[in-house]
Amino acid sequence: MADHHFTLNGDERWLIRFCNLKGQAYGYTFSQKSKRPRILIHAGLRGRHKLTIIVHELLHALYPTASEEHTEQAGKDIAKVLYSLGYREVADGPN
Repeated sequence: MADHHFTLNGDERWLIRFCNLKGQAYGYTFSQKSKRPRILIHAGLRGRHKLTIIVHELLHALYPTASEEHTEQAGKDIAKVLYSLGYREVADGPN
């Protein structure tokens, strides 16, 4: 899958990559203190679960001092609202 680059907090350059992750985690966030700030998301995720994990990891990136419990609940809540509003992943069309 292609890498996706984006900016957070005004000027921090981040990378998001969908890849096969080993172990039990569905995502990892390597903070802005890293030489290469990045978020890794397990490529096998689909639907609302994928949205929840993406939001969860973005919250880690934006609020690195927030507790895991807070990030977990906020990610679920935000994804639930977005999903109920109709946000869905769509397949890329032809270029």
